[in-house]
Amino acid sequence: MASGSEVVALERATLGVARALVGPLSLRVSAGARLAITGPNGSGKSLLLKAIAGQATLFSGRLRCAPGLTLMLLAQESARREPWPLSGCDWFAAMEVVPPALPRLAALLPRRLDTLSGGQWQLLRLAAALSPPPGAGGRAPHLVMLDEPANHLDHAVKEAAVELMTALDPGVTLLMTGHDSGMIEACGATALPLEACLDAA
Repeated sequence: MASGSEVVALERATLGVARALVGPLSLRVSAGARLAITGPNGSGKSLLLKAIAGQATLFSGRLRCAPGLTLMLLAQESARREPWPLSGCDWFAAMEVVPPALPRLAALLPRRLDTLSGGQWQLLRLAAALSPPPGAGGRAPHLVMLDEPANHLDHAVKEAAVELMTALDPGVTLLMTGHDSGMIEACGATALPLEACLDAA
């Protein structure tokens, strides 16, 4: 998909679950963009990502996605049942993606998921989300959405996460939410306050 063409566009969209909670708002995301939606907790950042992924309701306005768009949404939390006798390798196999070559990640692959710390589990999830599915490259636009990816990450693990994000294929579009300005800057994303997307009544 040509760089600069739109992957996602919202026009005066009002979003919610059982009722409208956010909007109207407008947002255009270009192919290959690195964009971070910022704002206080409860402002609707997570809801925006869920709406694009089809997990929340569009009550009014329009939401358009590029034809053939594939997407991955990494939610803030993912519970691990105890015990959960799956290894990191099992996780990537279930996600149908190949683990990226990263030493800190390689050390986690043979370990059971229920033995990982919160930061290690988040890094594993992040690496899987940032690995495009087979066939996505070059044939269809791919969008990765990360909801607060810095959650649970200590300094060392955060460096590995930034390395994964900066190594993302230029043709893949990254849309994330977050409060960590240092991480947003380090991964080359442009910060956009959700408030700036709200349309006047």
